[in-house]
Amino acid sequence: MTDALQNSYATLEQKVDQRTKEISALYSVTTAVNQSLTLEDIADAVIAKITEIFHFETTRVFIFNHETDELELRASLELDTNQPADVRTYKRGQGIVGRVADSGEPMIFEDIATDPRYAALSRSKATDKARRSFFAVFPIKTQSRVFGTMLFNARSPRKLTIDETRLLTSMSEHLAVAFEKASLFRQSETRSQQLSVLNTIGTAVSQSLNLEIVLSEAIKKMVEALDFDACWIYIRDPIEEELRLEAYQGLDDDLARSMDRRKLSAGISGNIFQTGERMVFEDIRNDAKYQQLTSRNKIGTAGFSSGAGFPIKAKQKVIGVLHLASKARRRFASDELRLIESIAQEIGVAAENARLFEQVNEKTAELGQMNQELQEANRAKSEFIAAMSHELRTPLNVIMGNAELTGDGFFGEINPQQKKSMMQIRHHSQFLLKLVNDVLALSRLDAKKMSIELAAVDIDDLVAHAQSQIEQLNQHNRLQVSWDVEPHLPTIVTDVTKLEEILQNLIGNAFKFTPRGRIQLKVRNLHDLARVEFSVADTGIGIEAHDIERIFAAFEQIREAHTGEYNGVGLGLNIVKKYLDLMKGDIRVESHPGEGTTFTFSVPHSIGLDS
Repeated sequence: MTDALQNSYATLEQKVDQRTKEISALYSVTTAVNQSLTLEDIADAVIAKITEIFHFETTRVFIFNHETDELELRASLELDTNQPADVRTYKRGQGIVGRVADSGEPMIFEDIATDPRYAALSRSKATDKARRSFFAVFPIKTQSRVFGTMLFNARSPRKLTIDETRLLTSMSEHLAVAFEKASLFRQSETRSQQLSVLNTIGTAVSQSLNLEIVLSEAIKKMVEALDFDACWIYIRDPIEEELRLEAYQGLDDDLARSMDRRKLSAGISGNIFQTGERMVFEDIRNDAKYQQLTSRNKIGTAGFSSGAGFPIKAKQKVIGVLHLASKARRRFASDELRLIESIAQEIGVAAENARLFEQVNEKTAELGQMNQELQEANRAKSEFIAAMSHELRTPLNVIMGNAELTGDGFFGEINPQQKKSMMQIRHHSQFLLKLVNDVLALSRLDAKKMSIELAAVDIDDLVAHAQSQIEQLNQHNRLQVSWDVEPHLPTIVTDVTKLEEILQNLIGNAFKFTPRGRIQLKVRNLHDLARVEFSVADTGIGIEAHDIERIFAAFEQIREAHTGEYNGVGLGLNIVKKYLDLMKGDIRVESHPGEGTTFTFSVPHSIGLDS
C-alpha cells in the first residue's frame, strides 16, 4: 500500500509538474501574442517558445494569402541553417500542409520512413530530402476560420504524448486568435486609411466646379495618398467622339502629348470605356493581354512596370477613364482596387457637377443675352407704339370734330339718316380715341416714361366729374345709380388726371357689363391708414373666380367680353393697376357670376407720405 501511494504521489506530482509547464508555456505564448499586432512578430514569438519546449529542428508558420488562396511561409526557425525552406508556398489541399489547412485537422508522422501516409500524401518530399524523420502539421484555426498551418520537423523519430499534442494544439489556437485580432486590426486600419484617402480626395474634388481644377486635384491627391508614380485621366469629348487627356501627373510632357487623344473603341482606354470594367496589369512587360491591347506600349517603354485603369462613371454612364501606374512591380489588393473604384466614382460625380455648372453658366449667359435683346426689342416696340398712338390721335380728333360739325348742320342741312351716321362716327371715333389713349398710356408705362404729376385734389370736385360722366353714360336711365360719399373728405395730394381715369375706367366697365340693375359708388376716409377709399359696385354679369387673377393683365378679358355685346381689348384694368402702383394705391375685387362685381381701391392722403 505504501509503495502504491508513493507511486501514485509521484505520478500526480509528475502530472502537476507537466500541467504547470503547459500553463506556463501557454501564459508565455499569450503574453507574447498580446504584445504585438504584427503577424510576423507574433509568429516569431510563438515559434521561439515552441522550440524552447519541444526542441524541434524546424518550425515553420504558413499563412493564407486570401487574395491568391495560397499558403505562404511567413515565419520560421531553422536550427540547422544549412537546411533552408525549399517550399515556400502551398495551394489549398496541396500536399500535407495544404491538406491540413483545408481540413482543419492535424497530421502527425512519428517516422516518415515507416508511415505509408507520408509517401502517399507528400508531393514535395521536403522532409525526406532534409533527412528528417519526425513530421507534424497543426492547423492554425479558430472555431470559424483556418488562418494557416504550423509545420514541425525533427531528425529522429518521435512520439508526441497526449499532453504534448494538446499543448501544441492550444498554442496553435492561441496563435490563431492572435492572427484574428491582428487581421481585424489590420483591416480596421486599412479601412480607416482608405476612408481617410477617400475623404481627402472627395474634399479636394468638391472644392471647385471647374473641371480642370477638379481633375488636377484628384490625381495629385491620388499620387500622394496611394503612392503611385503616375496618374492620368481621359474624359470623353462628345463633339469629337473620342477620349481626351484632361489631367496628368508623373508623365513627361512629350509622352503626355503623344497620348492626348484615344479612340472610344480601341486600346486599353477604349476597352475600359466600352465595357465599364477595370483592367489591372501587375506585370506590364509580361502580360499577354496588355501586349495584345496596346500597339506601341508607351507606358512600358517609359519605365512603368504595373498599371491599372478604371472607368469614371456619372449616373451609371461611363464618361472617362482613370489610369494609375507604378515603376516598381506592384500587387493590387482587392481593398485597394475597391478604394480606387470609389475614388473614380467621386471623380465622376465631381466631373458631372462641373460639367452641369459649366452648362448652367453658358445657359445663364445665353438667357442674359436673350433677355437683354428682348428688353431692347420691348423698349423699341413701346417707343414705336407710343409714337404711332400719338400720331393717330391727330387724325382721329379731326374726324371727330368734322363728324360733330356735320351732325350739327355746320356745313348745311342733313337728313335724319345722315345725322344718325354722323353720331355713329362720333361714337366709334371716341371709342377708338379711348383705345389709342390706352395703348399710349400702356406703352409709356412699359417704357417707364410715365411720371406722376402731383397736385392737391378736392374729392368733391372729383366726385362731381364722375357724376357728370355717369349722366352721359346713363342718359336713358338704363340703370339705377346711387352715391354714398362720406362728408368732409380731406384734400389729398396725388395725380388727379390718373385718379380720374381710374374712376372713369371702373365706372365705364360697370356700365358696360351691367345690362340692367344698379350701380353704387362709395367714397370714404380711412383715418387710421391715412387713405381715401373708392368703390364701384354693380349688379352685372360678374366674374368667375378663376378669371379674377388675370383680369388686370394686358389684353386679358373674361370670356363674355369677347362677344359683340361687350366690346373692348382688355387694357383698361391693366392701366388701372399700373396707375395705382405708381400712386402707391391698391385694389381688390369681389365678384359672383350673375350677381355683380365690386372694385375697391384706395390712395394715400399724400403720395409723399408713407402709405
